Amino acid sequence: MNIFLLILAGIIAVIDLLIFCPVVVKIEFREKLKIKAGYLFPIIPIPTGAEADPEKAAKKEAKKAKREEKKRLKEEKRRLKKEKKHPSAAETEEQTEPAKKENAFTKILKEDGVKGIIELIKELARIVGGLVNKITDHLTISKFDLDIAVSSEDAAKTATTYSYICTAVYPSVSFISEHVRKCRHKIRIAPVFTREKTQFRLVLKARISPFFVLSAALGAGIKALGLFLKKKK
Repeated sequence: MNIFLLILAGIIAVIDLLIFCPVVVKIEFREKLKIKAGYLFPIIPIPTGAEADPEKAAKKEAKKAKREEKKRLKEEKRRLKKEKKHPSAAETEEQTEPAKKENAFTKILKEDGVKGIIELIKELARIVGGLVNKITDHLTISKFDLDIAVSSEDAAKTATTYSYICTAVYPSVSFISEHVRKCRHKIRIAPVFTREKTQFRLVLKARISPFFVLSAALGAGIKALGLFLKKKK
């Protein structure tokens, strides 16, 4: 009995570790995009496709196209063979095909009209908004460094672009800071009149526990299911 309790306690401890151990994501952009992720183990790089060998990618696409063409020809051959043996098979299948059931959106549109669809979209948006809020409430951004050196061939254009970027970036970062649990950020935007091209650098590191993501998704799923069941009545 004691051994069973110890095993049970060990299983619960492992489950707690897996659920509450945070997932870490690091995004870095310096001319090329790099993404790394870690869970229980050190963070490892995730292929983004930006550094892929063009020759290998072309060969892969060619092989994929060849497989799809071979599959299409095989299906066409099977269809022609079937039609040759049973000329009226297609007509028979069309006649015996059961009527398709109406989906939820079609039924709501038929019964409540466009107003019903709009109300449904509003309810779904509210559920998704709640899901996002629950996740961001537990999201920690431990590093958010953004450097933008605004440059162009024309000084007036550089000044205009700098003003536009500032009015877009600073409010966005403030909004993020207000809606996540913690956000340590360093934003540096400056006009540079001695260059001809804007330089951009971003380093972002965030973490969140899977427990909060799963619980938020489960809650949103239950609400969405209840909404559709209510609409079907």
